[in-house]
Amino acid sequence: MNPLAMAFSIVLACSAILAAMLVGRARPASRDYLRFAAALYLSQALCSALVAFAPGTVTLGFGMAVTQVVSALAPVALGFALFATFEHPPAAWIAGLALVLACCAGILAAALGNPLLSLAPMSVSALAMFALCFRRWPSEKRSTSHAFLSACCLIGAAAASFAAGESARIAVTLFSATALLGFALALARRSGVAIANERDLRAAMPIGENR
Repeated sequence: MNPLAMAFSIVLACSAILAAMLVGRARPASRDYLRFAAALYLSQALCSALVAFAPGTVTLGFGMAVTQVVSALAPVALGFALFATFEHPPAAWIAGLALVLACCAGILAAALGNPLLSLAPMSVSALAMFALCFRRWPSEKRSTSHAFLSACCLIGAAAASFAAGESARIAVTLFSATALLGFALALARRSGVAIANERDLRAAMPIGENR
């Protein structure tokens, strides 16, 4: 058993649970997408813990397959969470189609042993996140800073997934945990700003016009 890998797997699991709790007051659409991503990362953490506890050819192959699927699917869900927060909830058919395509890319990457296939949906999601951050930067610097750094962590996790060995798997776990918490903080801060602005508008309305 690798104690260090086990410890970082626990960190990722705790980060997934904490992120799901932090977005409790975010917009429903963004909250659902982020919690979906958190569930994916929780499954990755459990598989990483299994590999660390019982290393072997079967468990290692299973853990790598799950990581490839999560690496392709979770960034897409996080991208939709950010879009639903900064812009508006995406159309259901667009989100569903994108998630299905990302899942298929992850499955193919796991089946063929080619991580490049899971890199495609992650790259598109990261570029979309950067565009959203640059668009919202003048008005919401804190939220966009968290989102921008989290997107960079996703790229770091993807880069680490190309390397082999226990250190690379630990790096993927650490980058994933950091990215997930960063997005949760970005959505929570954005939700807090929206609530504060709504209260300010209500306070500024004349008493007779208050609804």
